[in-house]
Amino acid sequence: MSGPDLIARGLAVQARATQRAAARHARLLRAADSAQGRNPATAPPWLAPPAYAPGSAYAPGQVVAHAGAWYMCGIGGVAPATGPGPTGRHHGQYLPDGTGGLYWTCLGGARHPDAADGAPVVTLLTSNPALGANWLPALVPGAYAVRGARPVPLRASFWSLETLEAKPDMMTCAGASVAFDSDADRLALFLPANSAQLRVLVEERYLHPGSIVIGGQDQWLMIDWTMSSGRRIRRYELETGKSAAQFGCAQTGSSAMVTAAPASDPRLVVIGDSYNAGSSYGPWLAGGSIAQLLGKRLGWRDTWNLSVGGTGYCNTGAGLRTFVDRVPQALALRPDAVLVMGSTNDVGYSPATVEAAAVAMLRALRGGTPAPIIVAGVPSINLPGARATEQALAGAVAAMADPLTFFVPVTTATPPWVLGGWNNALGVPPGTANAALYIAGDDVHPPEIGYDYYAQRIEQAIRAQVLPALAAG
Repeated sequence: MSGPDLIARGLAVQARATQRAAARHARLLRAADSAQGRNPATAPPWLAPPAYAPGSAYAPGQVVAHAGAWYMCGIGGVAPATGPGPTGRHHGQYLPDGTGGLYWTCLGGARHPDAADGAPVVTLLTSNPALGANWLPALVPGAYAVRGARPVPLRASFWSLETLEAKPDMMTCAGASVAFDSDADRLALFLPANSAQLRVLVEERYLHPGSIVIGGQDQWLMIDWTMSSGRRIRRYELETGKSAAQFGCAQTGSSAMVTAAPASDPRLVVIGDSYNAGSSYGPWLAGGSIAQLLGKRLGWRDTWNLSVGGTGYCNTGAGLRTFVDRVPQALALRPDAVLVMGSTNDVGYSPATVEAAAVAMLRALRGGTPAPIIVAGVPSINLPGARATEQALAGAVAAMADPLTFFVPVTTATPPWVLGGWNNALGVPPGTANAALYIAGDDVHPPEIGYDYYAQRIEQAIRAQVLPALAAG
């Protein structure tokens, strides 16, 4: 091939890459614009949570209304027959309810549900409603769109959802979803035993604010529209939590259809530690990880959460794969955007070692994808070395000198995102502190409302830094 031909071919390849980048940026911008102010993380649910009931048993993730606020169970137990019920409205900590081991955390003031033109009647059943047609994933896999995981067989007919091999022969899923459309006026979701926390969205709004918790018995969630808005095509999405990820099937009458929801949303890949993978402090609301909440807030709904607790750029935890080790899987997903967040797990390494590992990771990512890369810093907890670790990450981003690699300061922000006596001496009014809201009792992880706080702050940073750069081309 002649020299001019090689030049022409190179220019054509470059032009196609530019066109693909422009299309990707346009998708990200359109989705973020559409989601701003109205998305599943902010929209009111169809139905209010049940009232708190003394003497009832509760499991982590269940939400009740009490004394003008919504409370989520953080540690399961039986509510006492008498007493004030859930308390602690002005902070995010888990507080006991009686002496039976039950703990609650406040999610905020009670919100008004929105029934639109008619909410369904929702019932959790322990027997098969036998509506007529079981849309089994093993038989009709094309009826469903899976986000954030790959389906593998469960009990022959159903699915278990797997996202990441955290180490050899250890598959994990820190949250995924299955979406579909149906015109059924009565629809039941089969929820296999041990599915743990689940939440269901209809038309991009949660049925209930709290999780449905499935223990050791199969159950069916009946959603009945016959007495409200009747038969019409609606979009359903079942979200899983951090503890288990399973999908049974949709069951409808024999005249209804189930079809896969269109898979057109931008794909966000998130690499992080327990702030995204979850801990014993949460999130107990299915779909409530920082990664999933951020995906909803930005409209980047095909969110893949490649996060594992105890890990970092350098730290392996208990023989787990580091952030750097997860790059091949991230690239194989062909992301539209990548977020890397953390980690305080790296504070035991020298800043130079952290910076070198971060540079290696960012170069590997950039070598495999032209997608924007967002590096969020280290959670602002009271931990010596956190600032130095975050400064090392800032140095790594600066070393890239890449207009589509962005740094979001957290601990070194002015002011830091979470404030306490260790870091509130400058830049804020005296005594300003929000640590009781956003750091749980272990002084490390967020309580439930802390996950959405971090998602909101990252969303703000992306809207301020990343989206304008994408719009500018």
